[in-house]
Amino acid sequence: MNQANLNGLVEKLKNLDWTKHWRVTVVEAKANRSLEQNERLWELYTSIGNHLGLDKQQVHELMSWRLLRSQTEIGGFPCEVIKSTTKLTTAEMTDYQQQVELWANTMGWSWDL
Repeated sequence: MNQANLNGLVEKLKNLDWTKHWRVTVVEAKANRSLEQNERLWELYTSIGNHLGLDKQQVHELMSWRLLRSQTEIGGFPCEVIKSTTKLTTAEMTDYQQQVELWANTMGWSWDL
């Protein structure tokens, strides 16, 4: 939402069924990863994969598991979840790619190969 569509929001609020109770939450929008970041990420995966003898999808799955997994509880049971790179903000994506590069460096990879 921005100022340009504020009138539309106000109109929707006016037209709500006011016999019901409503809860409205407003949070700051975070920019998701950029197209350029996504393109660079897959170039990075491809380069690392070529070095390690893996395809880019395997590198993606490995890095997601290593760097984006967390523990949670679902239905009272512990569960491991992996955040999708599509859900990363631009800042998180920058950090993620730096972490991928650092890990790959320990495996003897560099962009200069």
